[in-house]
Amino acid sequence: METKFAPSTQRAKLTPMCYCGQHNNKDGKCAPLADDPNKGYCHSCDKFFDSAEKKPYTPNLQPPKPTDYHPAEMLQKTFKNDKNKFVLFLKSIFESAIVDQNTKMYNVGSSKHWDGATIFWQVDDLQRVRYGKVMLYDHKSGKRVKEPFNHFTNIHTILKQKEFNHKQCLFGLHLLPTNKKPIAIVESEKTAIIMSLVDKEYLWLATGGKGNFKYEVLQPLAGKKVVAFPDVGETLWNEVSSRLNETGFNITISDKLENQGFPKGFDIADVVLQQIQEKKNPEKVNERKNAPVEVPELQRIKSSLSTETEELEKLARNLIPEYESRTERELLFSLSEIKGLGDQAGKDLILTMQVKQIIDYSKAGYYFLSNSSPF
Repeated sequence: METKFAPSTQRAKLTPMCYCGQHNNKDGKCAPLADDPNKGYCHSCDKFFDSAEKKPYTPNLQPPKPTDYHPAEMLQKTFKNDKNKFVLFLKSIFESAIVDQNTKMYNVGSSKHWDGATIFWQVDDLQRVRYGKVMLYDHKSGKRVKEPFNHFTNIHTILKQKEFNHKQCLFGLHLLPTNKKPIAIVESEKTAIIMSLVDKEYLWLATGGKGNFKYEVLQPLAGKKVVAFPDVGETLWNEVSSRLNETGFNITISDKLENQGFPKGFDIADVVLQQIQEKKNPEKVNERKNAPVEVPELQRIKSSLSTETEELEKLARNLIPEYESRTERELLFSLSEIKGLGDQAGKDLILTMQVKQIIDYSKAGYYFLSNSSPF
């Protein structure tokens, strides 16, 4: 009888100590076996151990099946995105040429499986095409089409490659070898694309699902400075990052969207799109077609998230003295005096400074400079 690993999704809670007995299992590197939970594999020691004997042993293992990859030529043939509904949605908001540039950079393609469907290609840091996620979006709302069924599949399923052994990686990982920016991680590919359009200071990567925020997928980022932006109400990433940071990772979890009144599941791109849509003039949408919608919120978000970080930091220091704190009402009053902003525009700017980690927020309801907490 061959020995099998227990899939990570089927594991019970982590064992407190690795079976080797040499260190705790906070990093989750000790994996129990499916057919015998008293035995397991220690990824740190790269050996199998019996929990009772604490001695390595050699199990009867079947050699792992090698990872399959799609040919690069297949990816290149999908880059004609003139009817791609996700791309059309982006072009209704952002400049057409910039959208084309970013979607090509991120290997966004189109599929005929559904009319106007999008392919998010996962290409690793060695330029190997690991996976092609296929989804359909509504070109007006930018939301996924889930009725009358969830329009979600992948390339190897479409091609009926039943034996295709895929192993996913971060969306955008192919950009890592030449990257010199701090890294930001979000859950959805859509969010990574939108944020790449409004914030050029980060390299935006996506896990493609909250369950992919794990060691196997994040391993290429070990030792690099990473900021993760989980969806509102998501706590799993906090738990995972705390374990990974003990093993050489440098992940900061942003909580800037929490306690701001956003619904559970909202993400940072939803906030950007909400600000844009709230002030968009429907009567002028058809006139502008593919031109960017020039609304104050969009311009403010573009500038504050990308080119004016130093100006934002200077403004924050004027609003909040070092080692002191201010309420939201005090900040809004100061922004009205200094910048002539109304309450809604002031709240937008405060949120932007939080997202950029320039100011922070305490549970007591006070804002303070991120690098000079009064508490």
